[in-house]
Amino acid sequence: MAEEVSKEKPLTIDYTPPPKSWMEPAVEFRKGTYSYPAAPKHEKYLDLPNPGVWQPRDKDWKLPENWKETILMGMKDRLSRYRSFRLFLDICVRCGACADKCHFFIGSGDPKNMPVLRTELLRSVYRRYFTLSGRIFGRLAGARELTEEVLKEWFYYFFQCTECRRCSVFCPYGIDTCEMTMMARELLNLLGLNINWIVEPASNCYRTGNHLGIPPNAFKSTVDFAIDEIKEVTGIQVEVSIHLSLC
Repeated sequence: MAEEVSKEKPLTIDYTPPPKSWMEPAVEFRKGTYSYPAAPKHEKYLDLPNPGVWQPRDKDWKLPENWKETILMGMKDRLSRYRSFRLFLDICVRCGACADKCHFFIGSGDPKNMPVLRTELLRSVYRRYFTLSGRIFGRLAGARELTEEVLKEWFYYFFQCTECRRCSVFCPYGIDTCEMTMMARELLNLLGLNINWIVEPASNCYRTGNHLGIPPNAFKSTVDFAIDEIKEVTGIQVEVSIHLSLC
């Protein structure tokens, strides 16, 4: 039976910046505001790391013991391989030209959904572990320690971005915030922190050749039904070649 939806007051969006600093990583996982994690069976099929049953609202995300080292090594590897990654981390001047271009910020009023601040969640960790100023001056240089709370913050905000690249169009420095989102998701993937909306279609494609997970015989039946319907409506017999090996 479908879950009964409680009546709630209409959402009011307040664009006033919160009193506390953005560097505080507390995230409220309210129902309907976050993506659900990938099912272990799909992660195992794709041979993804650390498959398991967990929910974002759980206190324990069942992270591997060396999760912090894994993230930092993954960041180091990507910094060495992608010049654009390091460049986009270094050249942002926080002008805010991208702020009101994101539909997630417009629709939520959450400052951390501004592309500039969403990327800052990743950039602050980069400063702490990969820049001299961040290692010496810490928070004064906009650097943050990598903690489980920061990791949960990454999951919450980086999977809200749809990578439409609208923010990049308005960036005077040409920073591709979409690429930053992809990098953050790659780092989360190293710990098995994936969302089902992405992993299940990918798993289905490998298993059945389509993202819906339709088996070949069911696909053939669907095509045959469509052919019959076309003939009934138009009188035209459509010939479709389907290899028997796929059925």
